[in-house]
Amino acid sequence: MEDCSQNSKWKYHVFLSFRGEDTRLGFTDHLYAALVRKSIITFRDDEELARGEVISQKLLLAIEESLSAVLIISKNYANSAWCLDELVKILESKRLLGQQVFPVFYGVDPSDVRNQRGSFAEAFKKHEEKFSESKEKVQKWRDALREVANLSGWDSKDQHETKLIEEVIAQVWKRLELKFPSYNDGLVAIDVRLEELYSTLKLGLEDVHFIGIWGMGGIGKTTLTTALFKKIKSQFDVSCFIANVREVSGERNQYLQQLQNKILSHLNIKGMVIETLSQGKDSLRNLLSNKKVLLVLDDVSSKSQLENLAGSQEWFGRGSRIIVTTRDKHLLISHDVLFEMYESKILNKSESLHLFCEKAFKEDAPKEGFVELSESVVEYARGLPLALEVLGSFLCGRSLSDWEDALIKIKQVPHDDILNKLRISYDMLEDEHKTIFLDIACFFKGWYKHKVIQILESCGLHPTVGINVLIEKSLLTFDGRVIWLHDMLEEMAKTIVIQESPNDPGRRSRLWSLEDIDQVLKKNKGTEIVQGIVLKSSPSTLYEAHWDPEAFTKMGNLRLLIILCDLHLSLGLKCLSSSLKVLVWWGYPLNSLPVGIQLDELVHLQMINSKIKQLWNGNEYYGKLKVIDLSNSKDLRQTPNVSGIPNLEELYFNDCIKLVEVHQSIRQHKKLRILSLMGCVDLKIFPKKLEMFSLKMLFLSYCSNIKRLPDFGKNMTCITELNLLNCENLLSLPNSICNLKSLRILNISGCSKICNLPDGINQIMALEDIDLSRTAIRDLDPSLLQLGNLKRLSLRSCRDPATNSSWNFHLPFGKKFSFFPAQTTSLTLPPFLSGLSSLTELDLSDCNLTDSSIPHDIDCLSSLERLILSGNNFVCLPTHYISNLSKLRYLELEDCPQLQSLPMLQPQVRLYVTDSDAREAYALDPQKIWKLFESSDKKLLHSSLYRVPDFPYPMYFEMPSRFDNQNFFPLTSSYVSKLDAIASVKVDIPDDCLLSDWWGVAVFVALEAEGFVARHMRLSWNFDTLGPEDGPSLSLLTGSTAANDSYLFTLVVSGDFIYIQRHLSGDPKFMRKQFSKHRKPELSENSSLRFEVQVEGCKIRKCGWRMLRKEDYLEDLKMLNSSGLVVAHSDSGHSAGMNQSSEVESKVKETTALDVQNIERSNENFSLVSPLLVIA
Repeated sequence: MEDCSQNSKWKYHVFLSFRGEDTRLGFTDHLYAALVRKSIITFRDDEELARGEVISQKLLLAIEESLSAVLIISKNYANSAWCLDELVKILESKRLLGQQVFPVFYGVDPSDVRNQRGSFAEAFKKHEEKFSESKEKVQKWRDALREVANLSGWDSKDQHETKLIEEVIAQVWKRLELKFPSYNDGLVAIDVRLEELYSTLKLGLEDVHFIGIWGMGGIGKTTLTTALFKKIKSQFDVSCFIANVREVSGERNQYLQQLQNKILSHLNIKGMVIETLSQGKDSLRNLLSNKKVLLVLDDVSSKSQLENLAGSQEWFGRGSRIIVTTRDKHLLISHDVLFEMYESKILNKSESLHLFCEKAFKEDAPKEGFVELSESVVEYARGLPLALEVLGSFLCGRSLSDWEDALIKIKQVPHDDILNKLRISYDMLEDEHKTIFLDIACFFKGWYKHKVIQILESCGLHPTVGINVLIEKSLLTFDGRVIWLHDMLEEMAKTIVIQESPNDPGRRSRLWSLEDIDQVLKKNKGTEIVQGIVLKSSPSTLYEAHWDPEAFTKMGNLRLLIILCDLHLSLGLKCLSSSLKVLVWWGYPLNSLPVGIQLDELVHLQMINSKIKQLWNGNEYYGKLKVIDLSNSKDLRQTPNVSGIPNLEELYFNDCIKLVEVHQSIRQHKKLRILSLMGCVDLKIFPKKLEMFSLKMLFLSYCSNIKRLPDFGKNMTCITELNLLNCENLLSLPNSICNLKSLRILNISGCSKICNLPDGINQIMALEDIDLSRTAIRDLDPSLLQLGNLKRLSLRSCRDPATNSSWNFHLPFGKKFSFFPAQTTSLTLPPFLSGLSSLTELDLSDCNLTDSSIPHDIDCLSSLERLILSGNNFVCLPTHYISNLSKLRYLELEDCPQLQSLPMLQPQVRLYVTDSDAREAYALDPQKIWKLFESSDKKLLHSSLYRVPDFPYPMYFEMPSRFDNQNFFPLTSSYVSKLDAIASVKVDIPDDCLLSDWWGVAVFVALEAEGFVARHMRLSWNFDTLGPEDGPSLSLLTGSTAANDSYLFTLVVSGDFIYIQRHLSGDPKFMRKQFSKHRKPELSENSSLRFEVQVEGCKIRKCGWRMLRKEDYLEDLKMLNSSGLVVAHSDSGHSAGMNQSSEVESKVKETTALDVQNIERSNENFSLVSPLLVIA
């Protein structure tokens, strides 16, 4: 039997077989109309065939071309030989073609049909007389009636006609839907998205639902909605799809009446014409409110369109679903109806390749020889379906050389069909939002949102609202920290700017490429059209810029100048544009700003790492300037006179290592909010008294030469944070600190000469965070207990060694030996802590405390969540008191070598313990550790989770020698954006690895930053037995520093799991920034592993890898053990030699005699310290 779904000849969903004189003008007509309303294509003979024709063959063909038949068996049905012939043919099609048959017994008893009684008996009596010579024909008719009477169908007796018709249509559609060809044929990645969208419809509920589908242009909203509409439309009384609402309704929505008419046309009310929008709204509301409606409004662009086409839920009957697609999320939010939101997402890499190949090759994979080029296109399109379809169709059937030429051209000038589609969203923006969008797309992609807002606000724009508008209109995205946009939108924005003047960059509003900037500034070809210049990188470490010294003179509207690369101005600089609002120049190469320049509009001045010695002479007036940042300017000796800058709000001189004096003009500044002088190690001269009414934050950390702070005036009531971290020579805090009534954060950590707090510190009731760690404070002032708002208190390392130094010997493989020549003095805590009920974190680590040091009322700290007691001499903690801390979530007891037992804790507490007998109980292999962790034993030591083998490859800044001869591959793909880099390699897994207890791969990656952008690195691992999305991966946001970083990744396969760790260079403990565990796939001979490193905002400078085997690892341990690798350091942080004490030497030799077999058995974590501290 042939399946109708495979029969391409069918033309009709339903063939209606009926006796005209019985039901044509009644039940049959009503059923036919209902089928048509449901978009079920229905054949009935009086509509389809012209009268007077010989119809028998056409009728038989119509039956064969129908997926199903509805038989209306009425009183006189059997009187018609025509109907009986139809019946015989229909049942034949049922047997041969799989046609669905639905009998309706209208006004007759099915048993009379089966047994041919009553009117059916009379009919056959006549047939036998008339066809006496064709008895076989009559017998076929009788058999056909008996067969149909035995089929499941409907009996019209005791039923309302309307309800009967609804039941017939519902059952017909249910059966037909299984026979229909898929609406998704040729659509890629549609099924999963359809399922997600389908769940938002909540079709089982009877209330009216509005569903909003939003996303950027070309992302596939219409494709998805069309497939959904076709799938569900039959379940509604009225279904209507209005495409291209934005385009059809006109620029001023003048054609909305036509769309109202189109919706109402689905009601089949003849002669109805809408003449006004108001009339249309009333008609829609009145005529649809009792109908179950499916209405799709595609590409809606204004609130007026929604108000006039789908004003409210009351317009539609129970169970209705209104689906709206738009690029503007805010449009949905601002409508008076609550929308269920669905965001359309870009395709992943495999989906993108599939879609592209469908268009380019009419297959689901690239043809031989086109694989790399196809992947280049996919990378360029970045998951945008529009781009993939346009480029795939464009390249379809072209030769390899045509592809290569086309790809070069496309990257230079994107395809018009793509740009024109994307530009619609831009053209609909307000003028200011267009400016913000072009600035971000051309200059600030990948920048932190708060930085972008600060710069654009300085330019006189309103970016807080503007950025939100652009996000809602799907032109930007925000991941919580950084602003992004699709590469295609970036290309579109830059194309808009280039088209302002294709051949003359000096007449464009924005310049971003070195080539264009060089051309304009060398030849002094700038004009008043130029608004912004941002130079992020140059081809060399120090670029020789032969710019005309007066090149900025003609740029009368230049508001933004940002240079983020090192360059040398061989001809100097005589002027800057007087219209500048933002001047950011990292590594500014001159000693001062040009003499006599007028920067009356300047709001934001940042010259990090500059060569400035003196910003300006005397008292310059800059009435609009709000921010000055000269951080890391190594030659700056004095802060500038700021008396002529009345609106200054932020002042930064961090790491200006030659800065000696803070100018006296700062002491009474009325609007300064932030003053930051961190790392100014030579700073000595400060105003004697500060009376800064608006100051909120004062940062003086690492100012190691400051001995005394200025007095704080009585009016300094706004300051909330005072940071004095590692001011090693600061002798005391002034008593006037009590004037800082709003102070919330006080950090004097590392101020090793401060031995007490000033009287009256308890008067600062706003204090929430106090860090007294590594100070000379030995007795905690009881007055601190009166600070009812205090949430965090740190007294870490507040102990007094009897001698100047103690020694910690860090041995290979994570072992440590501590040697204290004499007893030390411990921190003395007050006997009661009852005043600190708001405290959430208490750090008492390394204070030489004992069991009796802990106050007995510690359980009164009812808000305490984190308690850090590491590095003390506890033997048996007061269990009862600690276990009563009801909100405790984190308890740290690392480096407590005498600890013999652990306190009983609440189940939610995470306990960190190392270097104790208790920890040794958990020194298990990784699989057992994970099983314990996943069990209900909540007392598992969290630190044990990290007891997966580290590998003895010290983290040098350069490539470790063990990697040099391996597969080193610095690779920057030509088809990714210039701020991205990618490195990929396939590793064949040696067969002997599969027999080892564990094996792995180590990967070394060195990065090189490119300016002020957030760097995001993703390391992907994939076994060849897995799909591209199934491998474990790490996604790391590494910050915005311009420093060059290197990383070591280790992947270990042990048992049934894969463990991944990351180590950062320069970390003396190889601190694990991330750790993850994944289930191992099935492996066989000739398996391979592929890993890929992807970074944004920087380059991959070096990348290498090597296989790790257990046998090699143990050999390395033996080698390192025999070398006697030892590290010693004093408490003051200075390194020292190994010959400090014979007792120490003896202890070291004893401890370094490591048992490798014991190492193998326990599978402990062996971490090497930083090679910078290694002493042979």
